[in-house]
Amino acid sequence: MAPQPGAEHLRLQALAGLWTGDEMLSDTPWMKGGPATGHVDNRMTLGGFLLEQDYRQERDGREAVRAKGLFTYDSDRNEYRLFWFDNLGFPPADPAGGTWEGDTLTVLRRSPRAIARHTFAIRNAHEYELAIENSWDGGASWMPVMTGSYRRRSEDRPSSVA
Repeated sequence: MAPQPGAEHLRLQALAGLWTGDEMLSDTPWMKGGPATGHVDNRMTLGGFLLEQDYRQERDGREAVRAKGLFTYDSDRNEYRLFWFDNLGFPPADPAGGTWEGDTLTVLRRSPRAIARHTFAIRNAHEYELAIENSWDGGASWMPVMTGSYRRRSEDRPSSVA
């Protein structure tokens, strides 16, 4: 019998779906801040063991960022893992690790440049918020990078959320 995803994997279904979000970016060393629109396509794959994310950000009517995220649960480490790839030129050194607390998933991505904290807060079946913050001092202080408020797109079927 093939392995089945556990309750921890199924928890990722809260983020599955087609989303559009209003984003606000802070000035960072790699880009100027300002408003943006995020388009997110999250789908469960590999028999429910993986949430695959395709992300596209638009600024001033043009594509600014593209990214691919892969979320899963690592039972050996007892934590959620996020593998993140983007066109900003920073390949991931290691996957981010994190946990759910209530309806909020928080993961930390570490690199030689900084620690990035991604906080996904599920508001209901049709809305979630994302905050990304960076720390350049080992987590003693955090600087906002981006906040976003995402809504399920009308073409997404509500039954895709379990």
